[in-house]
Amino acid sequence: MKDEIVLNGIVLSSGLQGEYDRRLVILTREQGKVTAFAKGVRRPSSQLISKTQLFVMGAFTVYPGRNAYTLINVDAKEYFHELTFDMSKYCYGSYFCEMMSYFTREGDRSADYLNLLFVSLNALKKGLLPVKLIRCVYELKIMDIFGQGLQSFHCPVCGSDKLTRIFDPLSGGILCENCRSKAKKSIHISEDARYVLQYINGATLGNLYNFTVSDSVLEELMMITKEFLAVYVDRKFNSVEIIESLS
Repeated sequence: MKDEIVLNGIVLSSGLQGEYDRRLVILTREQGKVTAFAKGVRRPSSQLISKTQLFVMGAFTVYPGRNAYTLINVDAKEYFHELTFDMSKYCYGSYFCEMMSYFTREGDRSADYLNLLFVSLNALKKGLLPVKLIRCVYELKIMDIFGQGLQSFHCPVCGSDKLTRIFDPLSGGILCENCRSKAKKSIHISEDARYVLQYINGATLGNLYNFTVSDSVLEELMMITKEFLAVYVDRKFNSVEIIESLS
């Protein structure tokens, strides 16, 4: 078909549409977040039912419509089956996709977002790091890509690189000695926590999950990300409630 196009991406959500169809939201490298309808995939004869599930990564051949795409074929590269067999991993993966859907838009440049989602789902799949640590890293990095990253190298008030260990979520990061008195909400953090924040901010996506932390530092990171997101993300994600019920 002449107008067919191929979009490379990951399924962020997959819901029923009528008796046999599915409505997909896909984060794509080429077109940002798009909606595609997979017609007839729930019929017994369909070969696409397993390729239109949450987390599937691949090349999606679609036909453009007025407000959405019609899915024609999927060349699946990765299914992330391991996430569907573990309730905790599945819930965290769902949260990552829900959060990604919130931050992305159709037509936006999405290569960094897509790569972040892939390496994060892959980290969940491998299971080498605690899921709570993966969550903290994901939350901090997605905010960084969005342009509202936590400032850990320079004071968010004056730009100085002479930092203390005072984190102020309302100011947007770690304050310097001169600005610590201006903190609207002072939170003392450890030197290790500050180092980890700097590592996350500076790491390439390929090296994002190449470290681990002590239980005490993980507790700090969880507190820091929670306080930071409470200021800059005006949204309550449904999957968070499920995650917290598992704790």
